Amino acid sequence: MKASVLVQMANQIADFWSPYPKAEALDGISKHIHAAWEPRMRDALKAYMDQGGDGLSPLCREALTEYFKGPKTPVKPAAAAKAAN
Repeated sequence: MKASVLVQMANQIADFWSPYPKAEALDGISKHIHAAWEPRMRDALKAYMDQGGDGLSPLCREALTEYFKGPKTPVKPAAAAKAAN
């Protein structure tokens, strides 16, 4: 799929979420991309973001930057202690 199509689609998702409070919008964008886009589309969007992400709205960029960092699962204290050793 062309990058221009991915950008258009991602921006449409961000436009939908833009009236919501920012934290909710960022979460909604990320969840939609994760749930509705196939892995090849997400991978292509990640590659596009890595090249600068020209054309993506600021809200979309922020959401995708956080999304591509990975899950935000809290680390359990025992796991954190193991990792430190």
